Amino acid sequence: MLTYQCVPVGPLESNCYILKDDATGALALVDCGVFNQHVREAIAEAGGDLRYVPLTHGHFDHVRGAVAAKEAYPSATICIGATDEAMLRHEKADMLLQDGDVIELGESRLRVIATPGHTPGGVCYLSGDLLFTGDTLFHENVGRADLPGGDWSILCASIKSLYALKGDYKVLPGHGPSSTLAHEREKNPFVRAN
Repeated sequence: MLTYQCVPVGPLESNCYILKDDATGALALVDCGVFNQHVREAIAEAGGDLRYVPLTHGHFDHVRGAVAAKEAYPSATICIGATDEAMLRHEKADMLLQDGDVIELGESRLRVIATPGHTPGGVCYLSGDLLFTGDTLFHENVGRADLPGGDWSILCASIKSLYALKGDYKVLPGHGPSSTLAHEREKNPFVRAN
């Protein structure tokens, strides 16, 4: 079973998620915008076996702490969508992701879903009933498409591909409160399911 803890970090209150595969203790750190004392302590409390640093996209408020995380845990693998690799400035990705790739975190699996639009190489991570959406989909909101590399029509198509997933999932976004996919399909005013 995969459990998680959310630690908001940085001036933009980016959500950094510490994931733990309960069967093995393996950890992942999704969107390490800042690697501060709160994140360090949460990793230590969770068991400290950090294996992956998956990034949902290349914007600084989601990736800036990846280097420090790698320095603290040299065996950790930094992962990002292949098309966003060029956005990394001080970070170096160890794994470039494509749609459908799977990150094996102990006995848990994170499936990569390509969701471009906010950035060209944005991805979401799906594990069990948890959907980590970065800046693609928020609680009753969606990511910006007016930054370099953004594209509104592509973002809308990506969000609709998430809406098309069978069943319901807990939406864990890059900023703000969590939601559910069922709620967003029905209530999101920016991109409707139909």
